[in-house]
Amino acid sequence: MMSASAYVAGIRNLLIDLTRDGLIEAQPRLLVAEIQPGNMRGRFVTPGVGLHYFDGATLRIEENFLITENGNVDCIRYAYHYERPGGYYFRFEREQHDDDQLYKPEHHLHVCWRLPHFPAPPMTLTETLDFIRINFYSSHRQRLVGQTLACQI
Repeated sequence: MMSASAYVAGIRNLLIDLTRDGLIEAQPRLLVAEIQPGNMRGRFVTPGVGLHYFDGATLRIEENFLITENGNVDCIRYAYHYERPGGYYFRFEREQHDDDQLYKPEHHLHVCWRLPHFPAPPMTLTETLDFIRINFYSSHRQRLVGQTLACQI
């Protein structure tokens, strides 16, 4: 059965692989993690401004999770904030609340601005990293690599 410690170790290994691939720069601490007693709940964040990509982009990660009785990971709350040089950003978030679901869906996406909250599918960190790699760093997307995307208000 999966434990919180094993889940965090898997995430660390995933980030180490991205460093070995040259996608993100080596950093002394990729994640800061807290595991709650019982080893079934935890939280991790990236320190400082987050992970540094080779082209100056950054990724800030915050995730609170629970290992369910059947061993699956439930990301109770997450924020995966990817930002390009020039200010363009997107952030996948999950925030549980009782507010208007049309205004702010539980799973949502921000692009360049705090509002609106675009409805989004539930995301995992692995899916977010794949989304970033495919859309910004894959060989078939070369036109984006090294380009500056900027938002102006």
